[in-house]
Amino acid sequence: MAIDTVFEMHGARAAVAGGMTHIEEQVKALELAVVQNTGLAFDLAKTLIESVCKTIITERGGTFENDDELPRLFKQATQTIPFLPPSMSTDAAARKSLLQTLNGLSTAVQGVCELRNAFGFASHGADAPRSAMEGVQALLAAQAADAIVGFLHRVHRQDLSRPRSVPLEYEDNPE
Repeated sequence: MAIDTVFEMHGARAAVAGGMTHIEEQVKALELAVVQNTGLAFDLAKTLIESVCKTIITERGGTFENDDELPRLFKQATQTIPFLPPSMSTDAAARKSLLQTLNGLSTAVQGVCELRNAFGFASHGADAPRSAMEGVQALLAAQAADAIVGFLHRVHRQDLSRPRSVPLEYEDNPE
């Protein structure tokens, strides 16, 4: 059973507007799938998170294997982004709280992967008809993907836009 309303992603659309234009078709397809093809929504939610993780890893100079699973890509992407502001980098309580929150996102990523494997439209084939999830479960997977993608993108871009201190050189001007 599909959802009767329109679903629009916000975090993922911010990532598209912020430079990740290559995920725009995935975003549009996921928005439609939530309403029209719940099984496909699970596949696309996983694919969208995977694309953003790979982009972040690549833009930060990292590498990954083509067969790396999404939980591994998510962990690698989150390890390359400084989540704490520089002014709080030594705050142990803030670090602990943030790590707990990131662990929750990691659990959500794992859940999206498992939903995709069990109920995805285009995943792993099946030897017999299987039960289908309804629109509300597809909406959950899509909203989780949207929150994860939006958060990762914002932290990634925020860090890249921070001014870097450049050492001053006085060679050109003796004064």
